[in-house]
Amino acid sequence: MFLLEIILLIPFIINIAHLKNSDDKSDMGQFFTPLKIVCEMVNMVTVSNDMEICDPASGVGKFLLEAASTATFKVENGVLIEGVHLHGFEKQMSGQDDITTILAKANALIYFSKLFRDNNDVEEVQYLAQNLLNKVFSSSKTALGTLRSLEPNKYDLILANPPYYQDATIMKLADAVTFGPDKEKAYTARGNGVELLFLEWIIKSLKYGGTANIVLPDGMFTNLGNTNLKEMILKYCYIESIISLPINSFFNTPKKTYIFTLKKKSQEDVDAGVQQNHRIFAYICKSIGETLDVYRFDIPDDDDLHNAVVKLNSYKSLADKESITDPFASWFGNDGKMKLLSISDFPADGNWNIDNFWSNQEKITLGFKEADNVMTLSEFQSFIDQVMNDMVSYKEAIECLKNIH
Repeated sequence: MFLLEIILLIPFIINIAHLKNSDDKSDMGQFFTPLKIVCEMVNMVTVSNDMEICDPASGVGKFLLEAASTATFKVENGVLIEGVHLHGFEKQMSGQDDITTILAKANALIYFSKLFRDNNDVEEVQYLAQNLLNKVFSSSKTALGTLRSLEPNKYDLILANPPYYQDATIMKLADAVTFGPDKEKAYTARGNGVELLFLEWIIKSLKYGGTANIVLPDGMFTNLGNTNLKEMILKYCYIESIISLPINSFFNTPKKTYIFTLKKKSQEDVDAGVQQNHRIFAYICKSIGETLDVYRFDIPDDDDLHNAVVKLNSYKSLADKESITDPFASWFGNDGKMKLLSISDFPADGNWNIDNFWSNQEKITLGFKEADNVMTLSEFQSFIDQVMNDMVSYKEAIECLKNIH
């Protein structure tokens, strides 16, 4: 069995070596999302037995595999019993081998290693590999990748960190995608960016009552051109939480990013036009429990993201989310990085950047920015006088040096 394990791990070993020897530092960011963020995003949601769980931009599969680690997978009488059903889709990069899907399957092999060890006949291994690796992770060579097709109301839970970029060709191709017997247009909101095509795909692919937890860049929230997509969100979803992540949280982008949690309304609520009446959990993070550089050293005592998730889950557990009493009221109130915001603060034609709900003074107190050094007119005059005096002194010193033979 040891030899079989080595053979199965060869793709993983080869591709890790390729990444570590790559001259392009962005390769590492291309394939890996910080595990701390992945784990906390999974901790933010409830994984229930028999769920259909999807990641439409699955990369190396960590979101799906972390979610699967909370469920039970076993073999009974030669049949695989899956605690949850996983669906990972990825777009194969132009000019490269299908490296992300290979790595995702290698990761799955590690996550399910006990099943493979306990069912180690050749036929059993092939059966498990087919159902836990090959059926779970797939990639597309088409320009649209996952976005090429859409099945509405299919998944109970979607976890994703979609790619963020502008591409006029992708937007044009997406405009021709249809779904259903009536050939409805798949993407009608016209969000500004490929990541917002993914967001629309996610909203429509969620079952009624399903949950999505997504990483998105600031453009989704700040760009006033995304009004149609925001209208779609407000019509079909409840906004559960928005967590602001520190810049450089992700290896390959300095962009400002957010964790955006949505719960799709029931079909009855959508048809009745029911509006959200509970507040949105908002949190701004300075840290994620590790250094924000290529080394990613653990900093367990500095983890705003974990604190945010603990408080979010406590808030979700409250029977009455409007009249919060002690000890939760004091616990929440003593954390200046947390706010509970009204849905009325998020109009479709407005700016949804939660950072704006903290004043400059609050940000200074919390250490997000330094206080401005503002001078009075008299202080400024004194400063100028001192500069002029220094310049005269420098001039005299230079003249002295010139006279030295």
